[in-house]
Amino acid sequence: MPIDFEVGGVYLPPIAQALLLALPIFMALGWSLRRLGVLRFVWHEALFEGALYVCVCAVVILVMGASSP
Repeated sequence: MPIDFEVGGVYLPPIAQALLLALPIFMALGWSLRRLGVLRFVWHEALFEGALYVCVCAVVILVMGASSP
């Protein structure tokens, strides 16, 4: 189970850690998809980006769970 962090007196549960860790990954992935022109084929860009962020968060949570002893 991932450990809990305390940053400046603020408690960060594992889900918040995963959400914060997924944000730069999502931003880099979104930037690369824009550069490659993949988002031109998407019907609703905001829905696609929301779903992409959820998928990235899920992968980060799975990796965090698999790496813990």
